Amino acid sequence: MKNTHCRLLPAFLSFFLLFSCVTPTGAEEVPWEPYRPRLETEYIIPVIFYDGTLYALIYGRMSSVLRDRELQFFLWADEEAAVFNYVLGYTRHHGKWSTGVNLYSMPVNIGPVWASGVWENQTGLSLLAAYRRTNETRLTFRLQWEKFSPLYKASSFPEDPDEGTVLGWEVKAMKDDFSFLAQKGTRAYISLGGALPLFNTGYRYIKVEEDWRRYYPLNDRVSAIFSLRGGKIWGDDYPSHRGFVIGGIQQANMSGLGNLVNQGTLWALADSTLRGYPLFQFSGDGFFLGNLELRTLLYPSSYYGLNFFGLLGTVFLDAGQIWKDGQALSTCPTAAWGGGLKFFLGGLLVGVDYAVPMDPAANPRWHLSLGEVF
Repeated sequence: MKNTHCRLLPAFLSFFLLFSCVTPTGAEEVPWEPYRPRLETEYIIPVIFYDGTLYALIYGRMSSVLRDRELQFFLWADEEAAVFNYVLGYTRHHGKWSTGVNLYSMPVNIGPVWASGVWENQTGLSLLAAYRRTNETRLTFRLQWEKFSPLYKASSFPEDPDEGTVLGWEVKAMKDDFSFLAQKGTRAYISLGGALPLFNTGYRYIKVEEDWRRYYPLNDRVSAIFSLRGGKIWGDDYPSHRGFVIGGIQQANMSGLGNLVNQGTLWALADSTLRGYPLFQFSGDGFFLGNLELRTLLYPSSYYGLNFFGLLGTVFLDAGQIWKDGQALSTCPTAAWGGGLKFFLGGLLVGVDYAVPMDPAANPRWHLSLGEVF
């Protein structure tokens, strides 16, 4: 039975990877669309106190009034605690192209808020550019200098955090036409990046990473989600704690899945979903991860009827493998199955899952999640 499980899982995941790459014949090329801001409201929330010492917290984002540019900013200053954290991001849109810059100094964590694996302080500068074919497909470029130092490491995290300076680069192609209410669409990217030992930095490596997620509505209440993710790092000289780390539901501000240089305010949550196993259990320089989830809306009767509260039920299968120095960490893919509930609370999804590992030596586990982890 175990050998059958080892043979069937890679074949199962490879089938859906090939299926996703098929392009229907006769498909018409989508005409380019001019940029339209997705953010339709602006918010600036200042909180400033002065009582002999300085304490300030300011956060904001502006885009739709300016239309052709976006500004993001964050400042947290506490003179008494000797804290001064800031992020400043500016983006300018020129037709098909956008260019931007981020300047930041802040603490960032690997792992979910309730179970951080590593906290580190980051100071950096990133230069970004993006080419949009449509509002759903784009190509991005990033050049980034960053200095980082560890602040905290959990005992469960498998790698000791480095302290150093890195000059990183990345080219990424992305597509995102997913609609939560329709439960339909694709969220995907593939990236190539790495680091160069220039300007007094000390790392050299190449990394490639892909993430593909497809949503299929089966009827008004039931949908199926397929997910395939993988990555590889070439070169031994990379920050040890920023390799690929999988296990549990990892929702990270700084990706545990190979995003080896943080993007300041423009990061995306990195979701590593291998339920049935502890957070951060597996780490290495290569990984492959697949997920299948069937989702049913239990209340209300339609996604378009969601207001403040909704309830969804799920059943799932997760499977993955990770390699380190060319060696697989297990003889066949690690897998688990289970079920769960997702609570829709005013626009936020809160998930509770119960997963049963296929390894008879491992015990079932409960997992919490925030947001759309797929």
